[in-house]
Amino acid sequence: MDKSIRNLQPPNQLAEGFLKFAKEVNQKSIDLNTKFSEEEICDIFNNSFPGKIRANFLLWIGDLNKIISGINIILSDLSDLENNKKSLKGNPVSRSEFLFQVFFGEFFRIRETSKIFIKILTKEKVLNNKGKKSVTEFYFIAFKKMYEIRNMFIHEGLSFKDYDIEFGKEFYEILSKDEQEKFMKLIKESNTRENTIEIQCAIYIKFINKIMSDFLEFQDLLSNLLADLIIEYEGKALKITVANN
Repeated sequence: MDKSIRNLQPPNQLAEGFLKFAKEVNQKSIDLNTKFSEEEICDIFNNSFPGKIRANFLLWIGDLNKIISGINIILSDLSDLENNKKSLKGNPVSRSEFLFQVFFGEFFRIRETSKIFIKILTKEKVLNNKGKKSVTEFYFIAFKKMYEIRNMFIHEGLSFKDYDIEFGKEFYEILSKDEQEKFMKLIKESNTRENTIEIQCAIYIKFINKIMSDFLEFQDLLSNLLADLIIEYEGKALKITVANN
Protein backbone atom coordinates (compact mmCIF):
# COMPACT_ATOMS: atom_id res chain seq x y z
CA MET A 1 0.00 0.00 0.00
CA ASP A 2 1.32 3.43 -0.98
CA LYS A 3 1.83 5.55 2.15
CA SER A 4 3.46 8.50 0.39
CA ILE A 5 2.20 12.07 0.80
CA ARG A 6 0.92 13.83 -2.32
CA ASN A 7 2.63 16.93 -3.62
CA LEU A 8 1.07 20.37 -3.43
CA GLN A 9 -0.17 21.98 -6.64
CA PRO A 10 -0.21 25.74 -7.34
CA PRO A 11 -3.70 27.25 -7.64
CA ASN A 12 -5.12 27.15 -11.17
CA GLN A 13 -5.93 30.85 -11.13
CA LEU A 14 -2.22 31.70 -10.96
CA ALA A 15 -1.32 29.45 -13.88
CA GLU A 16 -3.85 31.33 -16.00
CA GLY A 17 -2.01 34.55 -15.20
CA PHE A 18 1.18 33.26 -16.81
CA LEU A 19 -0.73 32.61 -20.04
CA LYS A 20 -2.20 36.11 -19.95
CA PHE A 21 1.28 37.55 -19.36
CA ALA A 22 2.67 35.66 -22.37
CA LYS A 23 -0.19 36.84 -24.59
CA GLU A 24 0.29 40.48 -23.57
CA VAL A 25 4.02 40.37 -24.25
CA ASN A 26 3.38 38.71 -27.62
CA GLN A 27 0.76 41.32 -28.52
CA LYS A 28 3.12 44.14 -27.55
CA SER A 29 5.81 42.69 -29.80
CA ILE A 30 3.28 42.63 -32.67
CA ASP A 31 2.22 46.23 -31.99
CA LEU A 32 5.84 47.35 -32.02
CA ASN A 33 6.67 45.18 -35.02
CA THR A 34 9.62 43.70 -33.21
CA LYS A 35 10.75 40.55 -31.50
CA PHE A 36 11.93 40.75 -27.92
CA SER A 37 15.23 39.16 -27.10
CA GLU A 38 15.48 36.57 -24.34
CA GLU A 39 17.12 39.18 -22.13
CA GLU A 40 14.33 41.69 -22.77
CA ILE A 41 11.63 39.14 -21.97
CA CYS A 42 13.48 38.21 -18.79
CA ASP A 43 13.67 41.90 -17.86
CA ILE A 44 9.96 42.38 -18.55
CA PHE A 45 9.15 39.32 -16.46
CA ASN A 46 11.32 40.36 -13.51
CA ASN A 47 10.01 43.92 -13.50
CA SER A 48 6.34 43.12 -13.82
CA PHE A 49 4.39 42.29 -10.69
CA PRO A 50 2.42 39.29 -12.01
CA GLY A 51 5.51 37.63 -13.44
CA LYS A 52 7.71 38.08 -10.41
CA ILE A 53 5.24 37.34 -7.65
CA ARG A 54 3.72 34.36 -9.42
CA ALA A 55 7.17 32.93 -10.04
CA ASN A 56 7.94 33.28 -6.33
CA PHE A 57 4.65 31.54 -5.56
CA LEU A 58 5.71 28.57 -7.71
CA LEU A 59 9.12 28.52 -6.05
CA TRP A 60 7.41 28.49 -2.64
CA ILE A 61 5.23 25.53 -3.60
CA GLY A 62 8.33 23.82 -5.01
CA ASP A 63 10.22 24.31 -1.74
CA LEU A 64 7.29 22.88 0.23
CA ASN A 65 7.21 19.87 -2.09
CA LYS A 66 10.92 19.28 -1.45
CA ILE A 67 10.11 19.05 2.26
CA ILE A 68 7.25 16.66 1.49
CA SER A 69 9.70 14.58 -0.55
CA GLY A 70 11.94 14.30 2.53
CA ILE A 71 8.98 13.27 4.68
CA ASN A 72 8.12 10.59 2.13
CA ILE A 73 11.64 9.19 2.55
CA ILE A 74 11.00 9.00 6.31
CA LEU A 75 7.71 7.21 5.67
CA SER A 76 9.43 4.80 3.30
CA ASP A 77 12.02 3.84 5.92
CA LEU A 78 9.36 3.47 8.62
CA SER A 79 7.33 1.32 6.24
CA ASP A 80 10.35 -0.93 5.67
CA LEU A 81 10.74 -1.33 9.44
CA GLU A 82 7.01 -1.94 9.82
CA ASN A 83 7.22 -4.82 7.34
CA ASN A 84 10.47 -6.20 8.73
CA LYS A 85 12.43 -4.70 11.61
CA LYS A 86 15.63 -6.23 10.21
CA SER A 87 15.19 -4.64 6.78
CA LEU A 88 17.51 -1.71 7.58
CA LYS A 89 20.92 -1.63 9.24
CA GLY A 90 21.37 -0.62 12.86
CA ASN A 91 19.15 -0.85 15.90
CA PRO A 92 15.52 -0.65 14.70
CA VAL A 93 14.33 1.04 17.91
CA SER A 94 16.93 3.80 17.67
CA ARG A 95 16.34 4.19 13.95
CA SER A 96 12.56 4.51 14.32
CA GLU A 97 12.92 7.12 17.08
CA PHE A 98 15.45 9.03 14.98
CA LEU A 99 13.18 8.98 11.92
CA PHE A 100 10.26 10.24 14.00
CA GLN A 101 12.34 13.11 15.38
CA VAL A 102 13.57 13.98 11.88
CA PHE A 103 9.95 14.19 10.77
CA PHE A 104 9.29 16.93 13.32
CA GLY A 105 12.33 18.83 12.06
CA GLU A 106 11.20 18.59 8.45
CA PHE A 107 7.62 19.47 9.30
CA PHE A 108 8.57 22.68 11.07
CA ARG A 109 10.68 23.72 8.09
CA ILE A 110 7.34 24.19 6.34
CA ARG A 111 6.47 27.14 8.54
CA GLU A 112 9.93 28.71 8.22
CA THR A 113 9.84 28.34 4.43
CA SER A 114 6.39 29.89 4.30
CA LYS A 115 7.45 32.84 6.46
CA ILE A 116 9.96 33.79 3.76
CA PHE A 117 7.24 33.87 1.10
CA ILE A 118 4.90 35.83 3.37
CA LYS A 119 7.66 38.45 3.72
CA ILE A 120 7.82 38.69 -0.08
CA LEU A 121 4.06 39.26 -0.27
CA THR A 122 4.36 41.94 2.39
CA LYS A 123 7.25 43.63 0.57
CA GLU A 124 5.20 43.66 -2.66
CA LYS A 125 2.27 45.08 -0.64
CA VAL A 126 -0.06 42.19 -1.40
CA LEU A 127 -0.29 41.86 2.37
CA ASN A 128 -0.11 44.70 4.84
CA ASN A 129 1.47 44.18 8.25
CA LYS A 130 -1.88 43.18 9.73
CA GLY A 131 -2.38 40.61 6.99
CA LYS A 132 1.14 39.29 7.48
CA LYS A 133 0.48 38.87 11.19
CA SER A 134 -2.82 37.09 10.51
CA VAL A 135 -1.25 34.56 8.11
CA THR A 136 1.59 33.92 10.56
CA GLU A 137 -0.97 33.32 13.31
CA PHE A 138 -2.83 30.91 11.02
CA TYR A 139 0.32 28.81 10.82
CA PHE A 140 0.84 28.98 14.58
CA ILE A 141 -2.73 27.86 15.25
CA ALA A 142 -2.47 25.05 12.69
CA PHE A 143 0.85 23.82 14.11
CA LYS A 144 0.20 24.45 17.81
CA LYS A 145 -0.73 20.85 18.58
CA MET A 146 2.34 19.67 16.68
CA TYR A 147 4.61 21.81 18.86
CA GLU A 148 3.09 20.26 21.97
CA ILE A 149 3.55 16.72 20.68
CA ARG A 150 7.07 17.44 19.45
CA ASN A 151 8.04 18.86 22.84
CA MET A 152 6.71 15.77 24.62
CA PHE A 153 8.65 13.39 22.42
CA ILE A 154 11.90 15.33 22.05
CA HIS A 155 12.30 17.72 25.00
CA GLU A 156 10.45 15.71 27.65
CA GLY A 157 11.76 12.35 26.48
CA LEU A 158 8.33 10.79 25.94
CA SER A 159 8.65 7.42 24.22
CA PHE A 160 7.32 3.89 24.27
CA LYS A 161 8.29 1.90 27.34
CA ASP A 162 10.93 -0.77 26.89
CA TYR A 163 8.64 -3.48 28.27
CA ASP A 164 5.05 -4.14 29.48
CA ILE A 165 3.69 -1.83 26.80
CA GLU A 166 0.03 -0.89 27.26
CA PHE A 167 -2.39 0.74 24.85
CA GLY A 168 -5.98 1.83 25.30
CA LYS A 169 -8.98 0.94 23.17
CA GLU A 170 -8.56 4.05 21.00
CA PHE A 171 -5.15 2.76 19.93
CA TYR A 172 -6.54 -0.49 18.55
CA GLU A 173 -9.25 1.39 16.68
CA ILE A 174 -6.71 3.11 14.43
CA LEU A 175 -5.19 -0.21 13.38
CA SER A 176 -6.42 -2.46 10.62
CA LYS A 177 -7.57 -5.97 11.51
CA ASP A 178 -4.30 -7.45 10.21
CA GLU A 179 -2.28 -4.95 12.26
CA GLN A 180 -4.28 -5.75 15.39
CA GLU A 181 -3.64 -9.47 14.96
CA LYS A 182 0.05 -8.89 14.30
CA PHE A 183 0.39 -6.63 17.32
CA MET A 184 -1.36 -9.05 19.67
CA LYS A 185 0.83 -11.89 18.43
CA LEU A 186 4.00 -9.85 19.05
CA ILE A 187 2.83 -8.88 22.55
CA LYS A 188 2.14 -12.49 23.45
CA GLU A 189 5.60 -13.51 22.23
CA SER A 190 7.41 -10.81 24.18
CA ASN A 191 5.93 -7.50 25.31
CA THR A 192 9.06 -5.42 24.74
CA ARG A 193 9.89 -2.42 22.64
CA GLU A 194 12.37 -4.44 20.62
CA ASN A 195 9.83 -7.13 19.77
CA THR A 196 6.95 -4.80 18.93
CA ILE A 197 8.89 -2.25 16.87
CA GLU A 198 7.09 -3.13 13.63
CA ILE A 199 3.68 -2.19 14.96
CA GLN A 200 5.08 0.90 16.67
CA CYS A 201 6.38 2.02 13.29
CA ALA A 202 2.83 1.54 12.01
CA ILE A 203 1.71 4.00 14.70
CA TYR A 204 4.36 6.53 13.64
CA ILE A 205 3.21 6.19 10.03
CA LYS A 206 -0.45 6.74 10.91
CA PHE A 207 0.47 9.76 13.03
CA ILE A 208 2.57 11.31 10.25
CA ASN A 209 -0.08 10.65 7.62
CA LYS A 210 -2.77 12.26 9.78
CA ILE A 211 -0.64 15.34 10.46
CA MET A 212 0.29 15.71 6.80
CA SER A 213 -3.30 15.19 5.66
CA ASP A 214 -4.41 18.03 7.95
CA PHE A 215 -1.52 20.19 6.73
CA LEU A 216 -2.30 19.62 3.03
CA GLU A 217 -5.93 20.60 3.61
CA PHE A 218 -4.81 23.74 5.46
CA GLN A 219 -2.17 24.59 2.84
CA ASP A 220 -4.57 24.19 -0.09
CA LEU A 221 -6.96 26.64 1.55
CA LEU A 222 -4.17 29.11 2.32
CA SER A 223 -2.67 28.85 -1.18
CA ASN A 224 -6.02 29.61 -2.79
CA LEU A 225 -6.62 32.50 -0.40
CA LEU A 226 -3.22 34.05 -1.18
CA ALA A 227 -3.70 33.44 -4.91
CA ASP A 228 -7.02 35.31 -4.81
CA LEU A 229 -5.39 38.18 -2.92
CA ILE A 230 -2.62 38.37 -5.53
CA ILE A 231 -5.09 38.48 -8.40
CA GLU A 232 -7.26 41.05 -6.63
CA TYR A 233 -4.22 43.25 -6.02
CA GLU A 234 -3.11 42.93 -9.64
CA GLY A 235 -6.52 43.97 -10.89
CA LYS A 236 -6.68 47.05 -8.67
CA ALA A 237 -3.15 48.38 -8.60
CA LEU A 238 -0.83 47.08 -11.30
CA LYS A 239 -0.54 46.30 -14.99
CA ILE A 240 2.15 44.53 -16.95
CA THR A 241 4.37 47.21 -18.45
CA VAL A 242 6.54 46.87 -21.51
CA ALA A 243 8.94 49.53 -22.72
CA ASN A 244 7.96 51.13 -26.03
CA ASN A 245 11.51 51.03 -27.30
